[in-house]
Amino acid sequence: MPGINGLLLDMNGLFRHWHNTGAHISEQRAGLPTGTIARYAYDHPSYRLARVGVLTDQQWASDVADRLANDYGPAVRNHLGPWRADRGEPDRTMTALLQAIREHLPVGVLSNCTDALHTDLKLHGIEFDFVFPSADLGVDKPSPLAYRAAADLMSIPPAALAYFDDEPTFVLAARSLGMKAHLFNGTDDFTARLCHLGVPLADTSQNPDPLPVRPSHTPRCTY
Repeated sequence: MPGINGLLLDMNGLFRHWHNTGAHISEQRAGLPTGTIARYAYDHPSYRLARVGVLTDQQWASDVADRLANDYGPAVRNHLGPWRADRGEPDRTMTALLQAIREHLPVGVLSNCTDALHTDLKLHGIEFDFVFPSADLGVDKPSPLAYRAAADLMSIPPAALAYFDDEPTFVLAARSLGMKAHLFNGTDDFTARLCHLGVPLADTSQNPDPLPVRPSHTPRCTY
């Protein structure tokens, strides 16, 4: 296949979608204002520490529970189960497509995520050839070091990798290393772009033109 020896993909927004159902249930049961868990969990510096492997996922979650209990009372701990049990919803269309792609190319996933990514993939039945949570790499996107580490571990030069992400900033960072990076904009466009790169899949779209930039967001592994 011309110019591509492997594929590197983002996780959240492509293969898994978050609806925050577990956090909302926990907040309702604990009598917490809406958005409290997000503020204590993801807007706190401890989440970044977990994302780069300084804390494990469990250590980070325990820290979140400790701070919530300190501010709202110890009974809050009894209601955090739904938040922790919510691992998002897999995208079955993309998961099926992933298996077809792996028949032709090695595929890695690079996600700004805690070490829980490994167990989450098993839970959802999603299989990649290489799994790179930022917690394992010790660095997260958009640092070029994250992309370079993934490419090195795949033993594929960045210029021979195609990369897809739904975050425009992360796409630009991948391009800075020479990767053939594209903004993910749905399954049809994704398939069309892979066909354009030489991956023999059914092309469901005839419009591989450059995509408009979408609003930025922060992928969160447990939110």
